[in-house]
Amino acid sequence: MSKQSKTEKDLNEGLDYVKNLPGFDRGHPHYFKEPMIDHLLEICLQLAGEIWVNRDRQVIIEHLLATEGKVTPDMIEAFKPGPEMKQGMRDARRLFTQRIFGSLYEESENAGKPEFLSGVVKEE
Repeated sequence: MSKQSKTEKDLNEGLDYVKNLPGFDRGHPHYFKEPMIDHLLEICLQLAGEIWVNRDRQVIIEHLLATEGKVTPDMIEAFKPGPEMKQGMRDARRLFTQRIFGSLYEESENAGKPEFLSGVVKEE
């Protein structure tokens, strides 16, 4: 990797498990020889992100309905999960990420190792 700014280093922190994958270097998002495959991958990534946002909000809505008996947009936006719920949401996100994107890592030498899988989602 070329000389990096502090911001780029911060963005790459905790990503050791993917550094050997094609396209890791920022500014070089070409993963495959055929550009259309890169575009399709980008579409998949965008769709997965949208699906996850909807799932996350659904969990919050269900929690608010169960505990408050009502839900408003302001309640959803202001909601802060407790530690147990937060961990459950992280675990669900990790499993979702592994299921959706696991095939991308099958060829990686680190695929299947616990440290690889546990790093799929960096703790916020």
